[in-house]
Amino acid sequence: MGLNAAEAVRLIHTHDGSLRRNLQPREAVDAVEKAFSAKLDSSVRFERVPELPTWNAVETARLHREMGTTNQDMIDASPERDLESFHPRGILERLFPDPDGLICIGESAYSFLTAPLRDHSRLRQKQFITPAFMLSTHGETKTGKLSMHAKSNTGPRRFIVCDFDEPAPEQHPSIIMHLTRFRPLTMALSSGGRSLHAWFPTTTSIEDDRLFWRLCIGLGADPALFRNPSQFVRMPNATRDNGNRQSVVFFNPPSQQ
Repeated sequence: MGLNAAEAVRLIHTHDGSLRRNLQPREAVDAVEKAFSAKLDSSVRFERVPELPTWNAVETARLHREMGTTNQDMIDASPERDLESFHPRGILERLFPDPDGLICIGESAYSFLTAPLRDHSRLRQKQFITPAFMLSTHGETKTGKLSMHAKSNTGPRRFIVCDFDEPAPEQHPSIIMHLTRFRPLTMALSSGGRSLHAWFPTTTSIEDDRLFWRLCIGLGADPALFRNPSQFVRMPNATRDNGNRQSVVFFNPPSQQ
């Protein structure tokens, strides 16, 4: 990337909070000094990324009270119509357009396959997908095992996916539509449970994406999805193991944004 040692330290710290654990004081500095075989100036200091916000229940209640958005409002606002008729494959072809790109799709949290989209079958029965292309078919887990669904073989996020578990379900559409003031919405779908999942595109700016994540988490998005880029999210228009449909209620594919 052409970074000098000081820039490398700062880049590492932009990811603190999304790593498997928080960085310890001087950990990044010590690692970079070793990698660059250089002693950094004392002005390069450890800067911890602020703790993630907690859900602001007062704010989400206010948004719901003032906006009053419903699932039907989101369906009506969707650039794509007749959403129930969309097959998962057709949706994924537009979200992950590289025909040779590796995608991890799971029937359950324990049964999954990483392969090009053309090699996946029975997509309506597959509950889960990782919202990123995978770097390889297998990666090493924290316990040293090989898996098709590991952080180590997960590529850069293509989408920021928010799962709003904590706010009341009736608040979710208003929260999501409020967030569209800051970033276009690609897709929203039912989890097949009580929540909506909202998909927003990532950008080329790590800092902008991190700030948007903080905004989403403050409005009730699950921080686990921020911390773990390999975590599964719900497959659009597939069926959950409880028999409920994970119905798409808004679809605005990237080519139309």
